Amino acid sequence: MQELRGKLAELRGELESFSTGVVARVEPIRSEVETLTGKIESALASLRPEVEKLGGELSEKIDSLDAELAKMEP
Repeated sequence: MQELRGKLAELRGELESFSTGVVARVEPIRSEVETLTGKIESALASLRPEVEKLGGELSEKIDSLDAELAKMEP
C-alpha cells in the first residue's frame, strides 16, 4: 500500500510538472494570437470602407447592364 501511495505521489508530481510546463508554453502563444487577432481586426476594419465602395460600384454596373439587357428583349 505504501508503494502504491508513493507511486501515486510520483505521478501526481509529474502531472503537476507537465501542467506547469504546458501553461508556460501556451501563455505566450495565446498572447501572440490575441495580438495578431487585434491586428487582423484593425486591418479588416480599415479595408471595409474600400470594399463596400467597390461593392456599391459593382452593384451599380450590374444594375446598368440589367437595364440594357431588358431594353434588348423583345
